[in-house]
Amino acid sequence: MHNYRRGEQLLAVALTVLAGFVDSVGFLYLGGVFLSFMSGNTTRFATAAVEGDTHLAWLAGSCLILFLVGVVWGALIHRLTRRRYDLTRAREVVLFTVAGLFLLSSLLVAVGVERAALLVLSVGIGALNSVFERDGEVSIPLTYMTGTLVKMGQRLVDAFFGGSHARWIHHFVLWLGLATGAVLGALTFDAVGISTVYVIAGYTLVVATVNLVVRERRRRLGLPL
Repeated sequence: MHNYRRGEQLLAVALTVLAGFVDSVGFLYLGGVFLSFMSGNTTRFATAAVEGDTHLAWLAGSCLILFLVGVVWGALIHRLTRRRYDLTRAREVVLFTVAGLFLLSSLLVAVGVERAALLVLSVGIGALNSVFERDGEVSIPLTYMTGTLVKMGQRLVDAFFGGSHARWIHHFVLWLGLATGAVLGALTFDAVGISTVYVIAGYTLVVATVNLVVRERRRRLGLPL
């Protein structure tokens, strides 16, 4: 993350807030199943299958599959866009794709198909991982923090041996964004219930639009993207 300019870092934090928000809402609505934390869902699926809880196993398994579908979809869109445009254009297209999926989720809520709406959110969160894709790899993790916390701890030790404090602080800020989003998601869901999906769709659309407007301005001025 430290290799990105400040605007890109702010975008990454805004998206980790989104990831935490969505995961918190999914966890509360689905009764302990995650929309972006697939390690947790794998454990949920395995334990539920062993215990004979077919409903929980099906739900956790569905979220696993749909998250993977989202990852594939986001990576495919990123790859196809890169064939014609540059990396930043691909990032914009993926981000608007995620916004479109979340808008679809809000429409499903509006017509009363709430469970399907939450599953669509899992597809969107999977696709979100391709926003910061570089050379076929995720350069900034947005929906999973285990690796981020490991790197934060390692860079913190480096700082005691002459390394830069900025390195571990960058990882800490990403984790803090996810945690903040999770708290805000829980508070919002407690206040308005499943209508929280409208907030998710609106937030994502605003972030995607602001990102596009800022980039277009920088393109016109010939500034680094």
